Amino acid sequence: MSNRCRSVRALQRGMTLIEIMVVVVIISLVAGVVGVSVLQRLGEAQRKLAFTQIHQLADALDMYRLSNNKYPSTSEGLQALRTSKDNQPPMMSSIPKDPWGNDYVYVYPGVHNPGGFDLMSYGPDGVAGGGDDVGNWDQSAEAK
Repeated sequence: MSNRCRSVRALQRGMTLIEIMVVVVIISLVAGVVGVSVLQRLGEAQRKLAFTQIHQLADALDMYRLSNNKYPSTSEGLQALRTSKDNQPPMMSSIPKDPWGNDYVYVYPGVHNPGGFDLMSYGPDGVAGGGDDVGNWDQSAEAK
């Protein structure tokens, strides 16, 4: 067989299993790095969404106080924003859940905001504490 036939046959050979495995490993590494980055951004976005929703709920609670001369009690909770009083429309048509699917926690009078109210989400774990909670007293959450 001539050298020319061997070189043509070598060009037609295709990729070996090892070459395919190397490509798959490289693609997996890139996907892993991108995946971790996306998950970190998702967590940041969820915290910011929770903080934004807390601000919206706080604004509605302030409007409630202006209309009723008091904040709702802890037992009335955020559902007081959905009820109409004295032929006035409700402050909100629905109360959103936090980005992790849990209810926001409302406490009046507030522990962190004396004379006001505490409004918080317990974060992704749904449990008080742990450093992942977002509250209306937490000014650092807005900057994150």
